Amino acid sequence: MIMPSQPCVAAIDADRPAPLVSVIIPCYRQAHYLADAIESLLNQTYPRVEILVVDDGSPDDTAAVARRYPVVYVRRLNGGLSAARNTGLSQASGGLVVFLDADDRMLPNGLQRNASLLVADPRLGFAGGHSHYITADGATIPSAAREWPSGDAYTALLLRNRIRMPGMVMFPRRVLDEIGGFDSAVDACGDYDLYLRVSRRFPIVFHDDVIAEYRRHDTNMSRDPTLMLRQLTHVVRRQRPFVQDDPVRRAALEAGLRNMQDYYGDQIADRIRACVRGGRGLGAAGLDALQLLRLNPRGFAVHVLRRGRRTLTRRPDHLQRHKR
Repeated sequence: MIMPSQPCVAAIDADRPAPLVSVIIPCYRQAHYLADAIESLLNQTYPRVEILVVDDGSPDDTAAVARRYPVVYVRRLNGGLSAARNTGLSQASGGLVVFLDADDRMLPNGLQRNASLLVADPRLGFAGGHSHYITADGATIPSAAREWPSGDAYTALLLRNRIRMPGMVMFPRRVLDEIGGFDSAVDACGDYDLYLRVSRRFPIVFHDDVIAEYRRHDTNMSRDPTLMLRQLTHVVRRQRPFVQDDPVRRAALEAGLRNMQDYYGDQIADRIRACVRGGRGLGAAGLDALQLLRLNPRGFAVHVLRRGRRTLTRRPDHLQRHKR
């Protein structure tokens, strides 16, 4: 269930201390952005913030950057994004928790806005606001706000994940403990997997304030369509046992799966055709084709075989040169 959000949120009750918010920042090869993330948290209007930087065996100067600031620094052997988030969670002291990627930033009101909602309603599984995009150097990119869904949150999230980045969301610690944190087998889509597991069991609330900044650059995991399709397919398919007796949720799951297969299937097919046309990276193109065939056979037929046949028909001279 999506709980309605009030347009104006009162301050945390003055008669009791504000709950501590633990913000967990996993970092791997992102030291050049890390200072931005930390400083955005030091500039929060919320009064009680604990910052934990989890160095996931990063080979850069993550440790040196983190130690310039009043943060809890934890180093671990490289084990992936979700495992690093779980490590941070195990070290966190706060009753409220946020996961901020090292290349993203929080706006000054972000923690206050979400914390107020969670304190006001202890039933909630998480609270979330909007974000906008920024460039690699931190400049704002005009970003249309995604309309939040209404009705059953779990159904809406099966159909489409509208939460751009994890910093938009704050969780009560007890909820994360109850559901077991992140699945360490899923990295690129571990946050989406978490939203589904929480929204299936708890009411959630969204509001329309912009509270976070999502940095777009060439090394974003979401730029790899094969990785995204593989992990999203895994995440969504394993929700099937929970929707079999509900035709509305089951239809949302299957529609959402088709939508993501089409969206990322188009990108994979474009990458395959570009390799074929250029005569370079044919081995990688073959692996992409096998992944697409396994995860989306219909998309393979539509996007690769049919369109690819037209492409090769238009470029017979290039094909002959490649054969020689």
